[in-house]
Amino acid sequence: MPVSRRQFHHRLVQWGAAASLVSPWLARAADAPLRWVVPYPAGGAADQITRIVAQDVGQSTGQPIVIENKAGAAGMIAAETTLRAPADGLTFFVGSNAPLVINSAIYAKMGYDPVKDFVPVAGLGKAPLLLVTRKDLGASDLRTLIALAQQAQRQGKTLSMGSAGSGNITHLAGEYASERMGFQVTHVPFSGSAPAITSMMGGNVDIMFDALPSCMQQAIGGRIVPLAILDKQRFAALPQVPTLAELGFGDTEASAWFGVVARSGTPADAVARMARAIHQSLAKPEAQERLRRIGAQPMAASTAEWGQFVASERERWIPVAQKLGIRAE
Repeated sequence: MPVSRRQFHHRLVQWGAAASLVSPWLARAADAPLRWVVPYPAGGAADQITRIVAQDVGQSTGQPIVIENKAGAAGMIAAETTLRAPADGLTFFVGSNAPLVINSAIYAKMGYDPVKDFVPVAGLGKAPLLLVTRKDLGASDLRTLIALAQQAQRQGKTLSMGSAGSGNITHLAGEYASERMGFQVTHVPFSGSAPAITSMMGGNVDIMFDALPSCMQQAIGGRIVPLAILDKQRFAALPQVPTLAELGFGDTEASAWFGVVARSGTPADAVARMARAIHQSLAKPEAQERLRRIGAQPMAASTAEWGQFVASERERWIPVAQKLGIRAE
């Protein structure tokens, strides 16, 4: 039956109204820029991994992604910044070990609940930690480092250990691995890995357990000394560096990991759309190669698997922090 011009116009109006009812978020978000809040400064592992994936996601969705580096307070500034934004599917948080897991164990007060206030979207990437020292410390291998550390303790001193911040995995895993190796450290927190490594190269801290993307080039270039990797296997770009397990200290694997979460209440279609774009990006060989080149590996997992991974990290590291008695204010 033919449709008159008036009837056709009426149906267009009805279809438009129905579409707006199905997903008002889609109408608002189609061309709006997206915002990814990163809890660490530019140059570190979080920033490098985020930018690799965000660049591809922005191109594939046609929506520019603005990266906001909000460093400080073990990622809590960035987390709270995200929670102050509307739950409209335009702002996402690049969560990591500290703000999503460790902070719960070491801070008496937090301005958010990492379980209740965020919903998982997708993992981005993870990078194993590398034990490194300053060049003039005099430790060319792990056995020498342990001897130096234990000698310092007999003299009432300790080695200084830089980290990307209190509660960061570079802090917690460093304390844990040092205890396993039989020596104590004096923790020196920084606002991220990049400033910590810069300080080490300047001779201001003795050792660090840093994520590969933040320190690999300095280690390859001989500006710092790599002693051991906290992973199940050696890293291809540093084949001469053994794992801690090889050296007799098993159960010390630790990685800095990063993934996208959204504020609770974010529209489900916004979460699904972002998760799909991230998964498609991480499936591309070129994105995988760019991550591997900086010392990271993709976390290609479903939204449910990403959420389960974070939960498993809570089960592993919160008891460690409590056992070590690590606290922060």
